[in-house]
Amino acid sequence: MAKEHILGKRTLMVLFMKKYALLRYCLVFLAIVLPYFSAATINGPERVLAERVPDMEEYLPVIVFSQISPDMKKETIKAQTVIARSNIQRWLGEGKNLAEILRENGSTEEVWRYFFAEKRQIYEQAAKETDGQVLTYEGKVRLTPWHKRSAGKTRSGEEAFHDEAYTYLKSADSSEDKKSPDHKKIVEIPAGQLSGELKIKKRDSAGYVTELTIGETLLEGESFAAGMGLESANFSLKKKDDIYYLRVRGSGHGVGFSQFGGNEMAKNGSSAEEILEKYFPEMELKAED
Repeated sequence: MAKEHILGKRTLMVLFMKKYALLRYCLVFLAIVLPYFSAATINGPERVLAERVPDMEEYLPVIVFSQISPDMKKETIKAQTVIARSNIQRWLGEGKNLAEILRENGSTEEVWRYFFAEKRQIYEQAAKETDGQVLTYEGKVRLTPWHKRSAGKTRSGEEAFHDEAYTYLKSADSSEDKKSPDHKKIVEIPAGQLSGELKIKKRDSAGYVTELTIGETLLEGESFAAGMGLESANFSLKKKDDIYYLRVRGSGHGVGFSQFGGNEMAKNGSSAEEILEKYFPEMELKAED
């Protein structure tokens, strides 16, 4: 009986702590949104956010939470935080307001998930430890892309976007991405689903398909990958018994920062600065006031 009594006390204590943690997260959430609730009720949330002076550091951890897993190394998350901050700075410079940025890079569901996440502190630490840091090219914040993992080599921005404005996004070796258990996947497409024969016409220097045809129709590689639900436009194909077998490598567009590759670097002791230098060799890390 005594043992059962002790276990009962421990169970009650665990339940109490869980409820206390839940209450604490609710209070934190209310502390952030309550000052704007009355105004939002009267004027609408879009207007309230638009009229506020944007403080990216307040919302940055929430946005980064939606972009990268808390199970990644902190230096990897710090690198992603710098990338996110850089992109937010660029959007603000292009005239977007806070409401637009939050709407395009998160949702109410993501906000709630963040405040109830057990490991959310790592995002706050990453924001604090990289306070003000952004990536620039020729003194200006520019597009800083990221993806889950490359096919073993990241893509040239100029090749991927067909625009010389992105020559600063250089291809980088990311062989560590091949260590991922999800590096390769086979996707089957019945030939009957297509209006003609599927043929790859052109690839970029990193192996990503840039042009292919279905019958007489010319398609862009990324558009085809998105339409068919492929994780990446880096794929090879083989047809057998009226089935196309696509061997897909990597996940994402393949330009800029590879989260998996960066995390492998972090596991080996690399800092966020070293990770960013590898994937953005033409860009400079600066601390904004």
